[in-house]
Amino acid sequence: AVVSTQSTGLLYHLDHMMVCFQWCSGLKLAAFCWIVTSASGSSIGIESGRNISTTEHLSKEAWTEKAFGEKVVDEVIDSVERIIGETKKFLKKIAVVESKLGEDPDTFRAGYNGGIFQVDHIAFLNTQDTASHPHLTSQLRKVKLAYGIDWLAVVWNNLRKPIYCAIASRLDLWTIPASIPASLEDQARYWKQYYNTKAGKGAVQGFIDRWNDYKKHHPDVSDANES
Repeated sequence: AVVSTQSTGLLYHLDHMMVCFQWCSGLKLAAFCWIVTSASGSSIGIESGRNISTTEHLSKEAWTEKAFGEKVVDEVIDSVERIIGETKKFLKKIAVVESKLGEDPDTFRAGYNGGIFQVDHIAFLNTQDTASHPHLTSQLRKVKLAYGIDWLAVVWNNLRKPIYCAIASRLDLWTIPASIPASLEDQARYWKQYYNTKAGKGAVQGFIDRWNDYKKHHPDVSDANES
């Protein structure tokens, strides 16, 4: 009887140790998976509005605050236009004209979180106003599915990261009643009226000149979507 009791106790402790080992191993595995997927930009991280599930897998730079330059801007624009609508190269023009693809020293100035596309705070809040713009709801669902971002939980300073800023800029365009025109001149007027607005310091000719200057150094770039 004594042996039986001891054996039973031993088996209990062994079983308990096995459960603990499995539990700890599970934690290590979960932590490892979180680290790997976070590093690739495809999982949660600790940032406002972002969940685990995604279908778009972007570079680390796309999720990095104050990242800038041609490569990351093209990456986030290609992704965002694929998910929530192409813009006849208008998003690229905005990034060039507003911040020189983030290379302008004022892009990430203190107190301003508009990022590479210079999305003002009022414009950002407009992207979350589904009551005034009910058609945004379907676009926000696409954003949630593709990037794991609950857009209504995002805050303005998230736009210092390229992917958030590109999403915000494209969503802002969805709130404009007029469709995006194709020609450079029409896009310049559209930008001034709806994006830069009367309150902005930009000018129609300034938009055209900055884009044409960019094209001089990138002769393979066209004004619209033609190759």
